[in-house]
Amino acid sequence: MTAKGGHSDENLLQLIATKEKELETRVSQAREQARRTVDDARRQAEALREQARRDAAQLAERTQAEQARESESLAAQRMAQAQAEAEQVRARAAERMAAAVDLVVKRVLAGL
Repeated sequence: MTAKGGHSDENLLQLIATKEKELETRVSQAREQARRTVDDARRQAEALREQARRDAAQLAERTQAEQARESESLAAQRMAQAQAEAEQVRARAAERMAAAVDLVVKRVLAGL
């Protein structure tokens, strides 16, 4: 018996079976491509995460180094300021030393 279009039932069944196999092959290929795409995306995401970790570590190192330099600079400034103040105190003391000695001598001699 023939169906519409002049194909026999057997030919139609073979055509359907062939098309099913083609579709199964395409679905299988699509699944494999999807798996590869997901694997590639995971690898790329991991690479990006690793690069971000390295960048963050480098930034942390640079920040710590900068903070250390700023701390050292501030400490040096404070030390210089303290030394300058100490020198001023010494200079004032040296200026007043003669007057202080005279005062002590006068008081000691006055008490005799």
